[in-house]
Amino acid sequence: MTRTRWIIASSWLLLLWLIACAVWAPALQRRLDEQGRALLTGVETGYPAVTVKFSGQKAHLTGKVRHEEERQEMESRITSRLRSPGIFGTDLNPVTAVSNGIEVVPYPTGWLMIAAQGPLATVYGTLATEYEARDLSLLLQDQWAKNGGRITREVKEDPTRFDEAPGIQPTLDHLPAPRMQGGGDAAQVHLARPGSGWERLTLDAADDLLRQQFATYPITDEEWQNIVVPALAQTRRYQQAERARIAEEEHQSKLPPPHVFLAARDQRLLLRGEVATLKLKRELLNVVIGSFPEWRVLDDLRVNDQRRAVAEFGPITTALLPLGEESSGKSMALGLSGNAWQFVDWQVGDDSQPWKPLLPPDLPPALLQEDSRMVTQWLQGNAQGIPTLPIPAQPSFFTLTLLPDKVILAGQLAEEGLRTRLIEAARRAYTGQAVLFSDALLARGTCEPTADVEQTVRSLPPLPKEGEAPVIAFARPGQVWKSQPATEALLTPGALAKSGLTPSGFPAAMAEDTFAAEAYDHLRHHWSTASPPPPENPTR
Repeated sequence: MTRTRWIIASSWLLLLWLIACAVWAPALQRRLDEQGRALLTGVETGYPAVTVKFSGQKAHLTGKVRHEEERQEMESRITSRLRSPGIFGTDLNPVTAVSNGIEVVPYPTGWLMIAAQGPLATVYGTLATEYEARDLSLLLQDQWAKNGGRITREVKEDPTRFDEAPGIQPTLDHLPAPRMQGGGDAAQVHLARPGSGWERLTLDAADDLLRQQFATYPITDEEWQNIVVPALAQTRRYQQAERARIAEEEHQSKLPPPHVFLAARDQRLLLRGEVATLKLKRELLNVVIGSFPEWRVLDDLRVNDQRRAVAEFGPITTALLPLGEESSGKSMALGLSGNAWQFVDWQVGDDSQPWKPLLPPDLPPALLQEDSRMVTQWLQGNAQGIPTLPIPAQPSFFTLTLLPDKVILAGQLAEEGLRTRLIEAARRAYTGQAVLFSDALLARGTCEPTADVEQTVRSLPPLPKEGEAPVIAFARPGQVWKSQPATEALLTPGALAKSGLTPSGFPAAMAEDTFAAEAYDHLRHHWSTASPPPPENPTR
């Protein structure tokens, strides 16, 4: 072949190669782009899919991933799993280089909130994984327990919103300590991001203001309304209750304590003095009547809310009765809260104060002088104005609360035998259907006598079915039960008296106290777990 022919052949060969490259190369790049996208599509990174673009046989990767491992995985898929398209090159990887422009952008860490009521606290929040939620909660519990507190946890996980914190030591180191002394300042609520310190929420601030103040925390509106706001409300109630308790304790500490003189003569017991509430008076009278059933009790106790509301008198036993012939069948003892009863001399003049050395510094003797004069005169036989009748008998009554799975029977009557009969009748009526609670049905000697309970036993109302409103009922011994559906409104103070459930002239507050002490908590628990809630204005 001559030189000229060689040049011509080479030129034609070069031309053919250039034409082939011009046609084949763009098609190859398009196929590489398509195959690269197929390899990267569907890989879960928490961001839009990583994009790949070929420039010849060099791949350019762009996009975002949450972790460095995902970034390396994207590059590895292109360098090791992509194959040259075409019949003759399927086992070859045509990629000569990779430009990895993928950014590693982790999700933010979650959030935590601790709501404390003194030493008791609950930790709420949402974290990245179940493991982070479990481990961090346990570490917080241990840290809180070192200072004598106890934490319960209600922490959730949401890996679609958060990544785990790289370190949590600052969160543990700066955990606030439980406040053991009680009071309003013992209530505290703090927020934190895992890996950072805690910020305290001011409970006296409005919810909207707190929402704005802590808007940088990744708390959704739903979480704020369903988690943060109820926790704030519950902690505020505790704070308000503690403040009120402390204020009342401070107020009570400034009041003089109660005093009671107990005098005995001729099978009669005279109680004279002053206590703070009617409840304390009734309790003391019930104890005295129960301790001395053969003695006639004369009630001359006054109720004065300007006395300290305590009545921790010593045991009332036969040791307080006159002993020996030298006593002349008479005795006089002084009861002071927190102290045992002390005998005092009653054979003294009107202005004498034989009990003065027994008084605490905050009880002025002048408060006892008139009572002492009246009691000593009664013992000496020349008293004026001393009551001659025993205390009025308390009314007998029954209350009944019916839920689909519970029966609460309460009230009071004088006879133990009739009490037992009513309980047995309730057991027979509701056996196999509900649990019967009857500890609050009491037999008291201070109640008016009962003729029978026949109509009451025969008229026990039926249990409500599942989905029906609970029922409350009232009856006097021997009368038919009167019932009506229970509602939230009926549980408010004073509502029972207006409901018509109790008869005219009956002290409805006594029935309301019985329901409040025994049944209302069961009703509230039932409504909190039942759906839908009870109607507010039922008709029956």
